[in-house]
Amino acid sequence: MNSEFKELLEQSFQTYRIGQVVNGSIVSKTASGIIVNIGGKNDGLIPHDEAEDFKNLAKGTKLDVMIMSKQAVEGTIAVSAKRATDVVEKNVQIPNIKKGARFEAVVDNSSNAGLNCFFGSYKVFVPASEVEEYFVRDLNRYKGQKITLVATDFDEERKSIVASRKAPLSADRAESEEMFWHSIFVNKLVTGTVAGITNFGAFVRVNGVDCLVHNSEISYNRHETAKDVFKTGGEYQFRVISVDRDARKVQLSYKQLQAHPFEQLAAGLTAGDVVACEIVKILPFGALAKLENGLEGMIHISELTGRTYIKQVHEVCKVGEKKQAQIVGIDVERHRLALSLKALETEGE
Repeated sequence: MNSEFKELLEQSFQTYRIGQVVNGSIVSKTASGIIVNIGGKNDGLIPHDEAEDFKNLAKGTKLDVMIMSKQAVEGTIAVSAKRATDVVEKNVQIPNIKKGARFEAVVDNSSNAGLNCFFGSYKVFVPASEVEEYFVRDLNRYKGQKITLVATDFDEERKSIVASRKAPLSADRAESEEMFWHSIFVNKLVTGTVAGITNFGAFVRVNGVDCLVHNSEISYNRHETAKDVFKTGGEYQFRVISVDRDARKVQLSYKQLQAHPFEQLAAGLTAGDVVACEIVKILPFGALAKLENGLEGMIHISELTGRTYIKQVHEVCKVGEKKQAQIVGIDVERHRLALSLKALETEGE
């Protein structure tokens, strides 16, 4: 038996495993794809949808292909040059991954034990405890996702890697938090996601840090709370009103970025206007009156009347009384409206 025949006989018994990368040479090009000699009794077929990328390669060109099936169809088995190229390129990264470099892999499937992926010619396993920084009940939701990992263990003989997704997540969160505390300050505008709603307000996550928005800083309407305004998972803009770096606490305000009702109600009003109002509260230094549009103004005790000296506000007006008053001052910045009853007495006289 000559050596050439012996080699051909050995090749005819050669078997492959799915996922194995082998070197081959282009034999011919057909309507079905590119035929590649891979050294066995069957040739490999690079399918038509992938062959377009290799159409300029000449007959006899050497290239790596990955075995995609062991079942021969019309004398050929399915192979992929793209997948082989991907494996070779990823295998080049293995030395750096061993040193702690991050890498990305697509989750192939999952079990209660963890996630299974492939990276180059290596099988990658991510234990369930290393998927997130918290317990995950359903790992199946990660299937098909590309995840970032760091290797924690290598087995060269079995071509397997044990990896962690939690480690890079924790590192990124710590870095993000550190940047947050270095850049946060009072009056800064931030965008955050509502992480939870309570009876006293809402917790908002800003760059990985939970901040508090108290109900008193939700709306100018005293009856509105976090439950009325926010949705869990919603993204909103806030103003920072308090920073305690020692206690790692930040308080935010939502209402300070909203238009104050005073500005809307006072629009069109000017000093000197005469308005109808109702006394709604008696105070030691004057009376609080509400205009027909809902805007409240203060009548100082010195502006109640000029006809006689009074010691008590209730000597001149009572809660529920309807009055005509003149606007004597509008302070938009401080949201204050000053009214006078005395001014109309003077005009009448």
